[in-house]
Amino acid sequence: MARSFTPSNQELRSLVAKMKLIPNRAMLEGKRLLFCDDSIVRGTQLRDNVKILFEYGAKEVHMRIACPPLIYACPFVGFSASKNALELITRRIIKELEGDENKNLDKYATTGSPEYEKMVNVIAERFGLTSLKFNTLETLIEAIGLPKCKVCTHCFDGSSHF
Repeated sequence: MARSFTPSNQELRSLVAKMKLIPNRAMLEGKRLLFCDDSIVRGTQLRDNVKILFEYGAKEVHMRIACPPLIYACPFVGFSASKNALELITRRIIKELEGDENKNLDKYATTGSPEYEKMVNVIAERFGLTSLKFNTLETLIEAIGLPKCKVCTHCFDGSSHF
């Protein structure tokens, strides 16, 4: 089941994304920008938006993501809007780094590991971001207020506890 607010067709998704971001040079020129978003799935909209922001004079573009990196496609409710792991930017980066999109996934899903840090840095570079930080799984679980065993974290670490 697709996310209700996201068109299923990539061309339509791109059009909707462009309609949501109308840059204003006077507001952006010379500014350091910080954007928050819920997740990065494919990254296509983010790449285009960052490019436009710099073209309109932004000095820096920082990004903060509310959930941990999506390492696994969601087999349940379609949160990642993807059943194919290679649609996820994280898995494409892992494939580039490891030669196999399924190699060392536990290391890439571990906050602060060298693999995790490398993946985040490559994503930031790929999109031209000044900095990129994801919320950690540990902080997300703490904010929810339930034990991890009561929360599905499959998209982030491959665990399905229920």
